[in-house]
Amino acid sequence: MTDRKLTVALVTCGAAVALLSAPAASATASTTTATGTSTSLAQAVERDSVRCIKPSGKKTNYSWSDGNSSTTVYFNNHCSHRVYAQLHFKGPAGTRKECLATNGGTKGRKKFHKGLAENLTNITRDC
Repeated sequence: MTDRKLTVALVTCGAAVALLSAPAASATASTTTATGTSTSLAQAVERDSVRCIKPSGKKTNYSWSDGNSSTTVYFNNHCSHRVYAQLHFKGPAGTRKECLATNGGTKGRKKFHKGLAENLTNITRDC
């Protein structure tokens, strides 16, 4: 095997190892390709929840990962009633809020369009 082929094989093997043995504390991993550029393999998933009025002790859970031009929020409503949640987006132009209403006992997803530099920071009750 020539040195160039061996280098490419090692870089490819290193990328596979990085995929298999990503650290548990971080959901983001990156590798360096043969050309020296760094690529991101995954983005961190953020989570938040809102407590139910009925039944007590239950929650509506949310998870999301910010994309370039949109953010998809996944929800699972364990409440017996409709829950209104306020999504807080922060960017260079300031903050803005969106409303997400979910029916009791449902789960699904909702896509929100956003600016390139905006990120969903947290979710709170009522909007």
